[in-house]
Amino acid sequence: MWQRKDVKKNAFRTMKKNYWRILGISLLIAFIVGGMKVDSHLDRAVVHFAGDTMGGRLYATTNSDVINDWVFSTGSVVVEDGEAKVLTFFGNRYTPKKGVLAKVYNRVTEDRSVFYGILNSINNMAFKDRFGQGMIILAGVVLMAFFYVLIVNVLLVGQCRFIMENRCYPDSRFGRLMFPWRVRRWRRVSFVMFKKSVFQFLWDLTIIGGFIKNYSYKMIPYILAENPDIDHKSAFLLSRQMMNGNKFRTFLLDLSLIGWRLLNVLTLGLLRWLFINPYVDMIYGELYYRLRKEAIEQKMPLASFLNDPSLYVEPTQAVSSEYPVETYPLYREQTKRWLKLDYHRTYSVSSIILMFFSFSFVGWLWEVSLHLFGDGEFVNRGFFHGPWLPIYGAGGVLVLVLLKRLADKPLLLFLAAVGVCGFVEYMVAWFLWETQHMYWWNYTGYFLNLQGRICAEGVIVFGLGGCAMIYLLAPLFDEIFKRIPKRIMTVLCVALIVIFIADTVYSIMSPNSGKGITDYEHHVEKKLPEGGKPLELQ
Repeated sequence: MWQRKDVKKNAFRTMKKNYWRILGISLLIAFIVGGMKVDSHLDRAVVHFAGDTMGGRLYATTNSDVINDWVFSTGSVVVEDGEAKVLTFFGNRYTPKKGVLAKVYNRVTEDRSVFYGILNSINNMAFKDRFGQGMIILAGVVLMAFFYVLIVNVLLVGQCRFIMENRCYPDSRFGRLMFPWRVRRWRRVSFVMFKKSVFQFLWDLTIIGGFIKNYSYKMIPYILAENPDIDHKSAFLLSRQMMNGNKFRTFLLDLSLIGWRLLNVLTLGLLRWLFINPYVDMIYGELYYRLRKEAIEQKMPLASFLNDPSLYVEPTQAVSSEYPVETYPLYREQTKRWLKLDYHRTYSVSSIILMFFSFSFVGWLWEVSLHLFGDGEFVNRGFFHGPWLPIYGAGGVLVLVLLKRLADKPLLLFLAAVGVCGFVEYMVAWFLWETQHMYWWNYTGYFLNLQGRICAEGVIVFGLGGCAMIYLLAPLFDEIFKRIPKRIMTVLCVALIVIFIADTVYSIMSPNSGKGITDYEHHVEKKLPEGGKPLELQ
C-alpha cells in the first residue's frame, strides 16, 4: 500500500534530478492550454466540456495571467481585470502601424481578448468584415472545442508519457509530447479523452458524483500514454479498478499540498509556475507507478494492457539514460524520424556553395515578385546588380552549418534560427547604413522592430525558413546537386564565385539604388544631430 510521504519524496527526487526539462514541459503545456482561453462565461463552458487535465477539470490559465503575475510582482502595473486590463495597458502604450502582426496586435488590444482579437483580425483581413459578431463568437466556440479535443487533450497524454519515462530515464526528450502522433494513435487518444471530458462534465452536474469521478478517471491519460491501443471501455474500467480504494487517499494527497498553495499566494503566484505545477506532475507520475505496480501484482483483469516492459525499470537494469524506443510494443521507424529525407547528412563544400547562390537567387525572386504583383512594376531588388540577394544565401548557409546539430529539437532549432537570421539581417542593415547611408529595407512602424532594421514579423518568417532549410530544402537541393558531374560542379562554383566577386566590387563603387530599392523614409537617424544615436526600439 502506497504512502503519501513516500510518493511525495520520490516525486521531489525525480523533479530535482531533471528540474529544468520538467519545468520547460510544464510551462509549455500551461502556455498552450492558456493561450486559447477567453474570459467569458460561454468560453468557460466550452473549456469545461472539451478540455481536461490529467486528473479532472481543466484549469486553463490565460497567457495574460502569466504576464499579470510577472508585471504585478515587479510593480510595473497594478492588474485588476485580468486579460482585458493587461491588453488595454499594452495597447495604450504601444501601437505599431505596419505589417500583419501589427494588425493582429492592434485588434487584440482593441478587443481586449487574445483569441477573439485574432479571429476578428482574420475576419477583417481575409473576409473584409463580412461575418457578424455572432458568427465570430460561434466560430470561436467551435474552433476552441476542436483545439481542446484534438490538440490539448492529446498533448496532455504526451505530457504523461514524458513524466512516466522521466522517472527512470532522466534524458527523456521534449519530443515525448508528440508521442500520440508519433505512434499514429492520436485519433483514438483524442476520442477517449473527449469521452472522459464529456462524462466528467455530466457527473459534475451532480456535484458529489463529479468529485468522485474526478478521482475515478485520474489514471486514464497515463494508461493511454502507456498503451494508446487500449479501447475506451477498458481504459475507463482499468482506471476505476486502479483507483478503487485509493480515491479518498488521493484526495488526502491533494489536500497535503495546501501549504504550498498558501505559500504561492505570498509569492504573488510565482511559486506555482516554478515549483508547484512541476511538483504535482511528478507526484501523479509517481502515483501511477505505484498503482500500476499493484495492478500487475494483483493480476487485475485488465492489467494485461499495462504492457510496456521498459517503462519502469530499476536503475541497475537501465541500459541507457534515455528510454529504449526499439523495445516499445508499438515501435515503428516513424517514432524516430519525421521525414524520409535524411537531414543529418554531411554536405560537401561544393553543395554548400551552390546552396548559397540558390537561396540568394530564390530570395531575389521572392522580393522581385512582391513588388511585381504588389506595385505592378519590376524592381531589381537589393544592393547588388546581379539576380541575387546574398543575405538570404548567407542566412541559409549559416543556419545549415551552425544549427544542423539541433535538427532533433525543432523548437530549439526555430528559436536559434530566429536569432541567427535576425543577427545577420540587423548587422547587414547596420553596415549598409554606415557605409552607404541608404536603406535597402526599413521596418519602422512594424510590430516590435529594432531601429527599423529587423522586426518580429520578419525574423519569425526567417526562423520558419531556417527550419525548412534544415528539414527539407537543403536535403532536397543536395540530392539534385549530387547528380551534377563533379567536374561540371567545380566549374560552376568557380564561375559563380568570380561573377559574384565582380558584382561585389562594382556594387561597392556604384550600389544598386533608386525607386523601389532605397526610397524608404529615413527613420530616427536623419532627425538626430550629427553624432547622435538612434533610439533602440521604435
